[in-house]
Order: sequence, then C-alpha cells, then structure tokens
Amino acid sequence: MSTSDHTIVPASAGSYRSPETGAILKTIVNPNPAMHTRQEHVITLPELCPASGNPGPGSFLRIRYRSRGQFIEVFSLDAYVRAFIGHPVVRDVEMLTQIVARDSMQALGHKVKVQGCFVLPALNQTVRTVAIARPVG
Repeated sequence: MSTSDHTIVPASAGSYRSPETGAILKTIVNPNPAMHTRQEHVITLPELCPASGNPGPGSFLRIRYRSRGQFIEVFSLDAYVRAFIGHPVVRDVEMLTQIVARDSMQALGHKVKVQGCFVLPALNQTVRTVAIARPVG
C-alpha cells in the first residue's frame, strides 16, 4: 500500500520566485489544515556581504505564520536565503527583512511576520527589524 508523504515536494507544489534574486520559495501541503498550527522557521544567517563581513555570527531571521493549507518547504528556504549572499541590490538588513516577509507571504498567500536580528561587529551594533506582510485586498 502506497502512502502519501507530505514532506516530498510534488511537481505541482506551490512556489514563488523572488524578483530580486530569482530564488524559489516552495511550499508543502499541511497534512492537517483543520488543526490550528503556528509555524516558526529560525534561520541562522551566513555572512551576506563579503566586503563588510555582515551580518556577523549570531544573526538570524525568524519567519512566523499560521499554517493554513501549507508550510514553507525548508530546503528551498535554505537556498532562497543563500541567494542573498553578495546580492547587488539587497544591501541593507531592513530591506532583507521586508523582502523575506513579502516573499514568504506571496508563497503562502496569507499574513507572515519576519523578525531579523543582525549582529554588525564592525559597528558595535545589533539591529532588530520586524516586518509584517499581508495580502492586499
């Protein structure tokens, strides 16, 4: 007897391509959409700017949402974040947080909250940014 594995991304999985990087965020089916489920992805950030070395160790993004019909697929999320390494347009941490919120919302089709915590050693600062993206209309 064959069973469906919701962790395998089917060919018809929902996906969204970021206009800034071209990276694709995929989604997987929530096997129990009637169950109230909140999801949180905490992504340890790599160094994104080779020139400044920012963000430094301890930096992360936190993506939070209520899962309705789907979840963000973790392998595509990793590739999506890595697409920002050395990016020529997305050069500040505030913009990165906003773009990740927008793209996650587009992939899921509903409200998403993203928190960015960015350690900037050369500036002796930690910057925390929160962006909430909601569908328009």
